[in-house]
Amino acid sequence: MGVSAPELSVVIVSYRCAHHLTACLSSLDTQHAEIALEVIVVDNASGDATPGVARDHPGVALIECPANTGFARAANQGMARARGRAVLVLNPDTVIPSGALRACLNILWADPRIGVLTPRVVDPHGRLDPRCHRSFPTAWSAFCFITGLDRVLPWRSARAYVLRDLPDDRPADVDAVSGAFMLMRSRALHQVGGFDQQFFMYAEDIDLCMRFREHGWVVRYWPGVDVVHVGGGSNRDGRRTPQANTAAHRTMAVLIRKHRPGVRGLIPATLAAITGEVLLAVGRIRR
Repeated sequence: MGVSAPELSVVIVSYRCAHHLTACLSSLDTQHAEIALEVIVVDNASGDATPGVARDHPGVALIECPANTGFARAANQGMARARGRAVLVLNPDTVIPSGALRACLNILWADPRIGVLTPRVVDPHGRLDPRCHRSFPTAWSAFCFITGLDRVLPWRSARAYVLRDLPDDRPADVDAVSGAFMLMRSRALHQVGGFDQQFFMYAEDIDLCMRFREHGWVVRYWPGVDVVHVGGGSNRDGRRTPQANTAAHRTMAVLIRKHRPGVRGLIPATLAAITGEVLLAVGRIRR
């Protein structure tokens, strides 16, 4: 008799995050009493203690990549091994409170339209990570978010990327959620396909959510539980560098061209790419 499939498969891509992974896996250990789950850790050639941390947790499957192939490719490797009715792509610098996964799964199963679900994602101080609910980016809205202007400008267009005007305690169907916590119905994921591997890092989560929506699935923000996301897990100080900001804008340009073909997307994509180079130059001047 074969082993029955778990209800949930958790896929964690780790890159130089051994210092966070222990806490993440320990928080998942507390979920086993309520959920039949499997955990798959994909180490993206971190060169740190990640493999040992994964092996210290019984039942965790470890995939060791020979090189850093990027988040999308590594996540797809993990998802190819997943057997659960649902798949959770989870950042290694997250902590899941007891009972949170059960609550999220209950919401997912209660509405057959939902393809992707995320809870309220907060930092270690309980402050909302606004990237857990997003609209499709424009060059302007992405620029305002990365520079922080969306926190001070009153215009909806400036605040639109992370839906600053959306009440954080209200469930909502959105364009995209954060790859830090993406709970997906496996049947829908198989229909849509995995992450687009042309995205090495950044925007692959938005792209996947857009493809869920294009196939008629709902992307749901549900603030019924809080999940802690430290952020900047691969950088020990957690700060985002000018190079990272430039990479984000370059990737945003690719995303816009993919989902807004023709002249409609050419201009904002070009503006996004130029903005990235300007931010990089400003960062170098400041240093």
